[in-house]
This record gives sequence, C-alpha cells and structure tokens, in this order.
Amino acid sequence: MGRTGLLLAMVAVACASPAPGPRQSEAMERSARILRQLDRLEADLHQGNAETATYAELVDRHQRAEQMACKVTDEHVQEIHRLAMAQEEKMMGKRLARLKKRKTVALARHTPRHAVAAN
Repeated sequence: MGRTGLLLAMVAVACASPAPGPRQSEAMERSARILRQLDRLEADLHQGNAETATYAELVDRHQRAEQMACKVTDEHVQEIHRLAMAQEEKMMGKRLARLKKRKTVALARHTPRHAVAAN
C-alpha cells in the first residue's frame, strides 16, 4: 500500500471514531445556572403579580361589602328611630285622650245637671 492508501486508511479511521463533543466550559455552566435562576425568579415574579392582583381584588370586594353593610345599618337605624317616634307619638296621643276623658268625667261630676242641659 502506498502513501495514498495509508492516508485513506487514516481518514477512514478518523471518520469512523466519534468526534469529541463540545467541552462544557465553566463559563457555560455558570451561564446555564444563571439562566435557570432567572427563569425561577421570573416565575416567582409572575406568581407574586398574580397574588397581588388576587389580594387587590379581595380588598376591593371587602371594601364594597363594608360600604353596603354600613348603608344597610344606617337605613336600619333610621327605620328604628322612625318607628320609635311613631310609637311615642301614639302613646302621647293615648295619654292625652285619657286626660281629656278624665277631665270630661271630672267636669261632668262637678257640673250641675241643669247647667249641662242648658249648654
């Protein structure tokens, strides 16, 4: 075999053996680690944004519910006050009616019958 044959044999052996893979350098490993950390950080930020939005919605709903409860309570207190005033007015009317009746009865007892007939 000549030089050409030997060269072809060497090329064949070189092609047949697998080429060494790219060597991972320390810089590439650091870069990959930093990218993974950034991915986790981004995921945490997205989760934080979602939680913040959820809490903001809950605070808004609570505030609206609290306003509605205050309004209902105010209306309820006003209605209680109105009913108490109406009841007091009714009781005062009954007292006046009793006093008037007593006065009429007292006058009738003390007034002579012929004077009542004249009026």
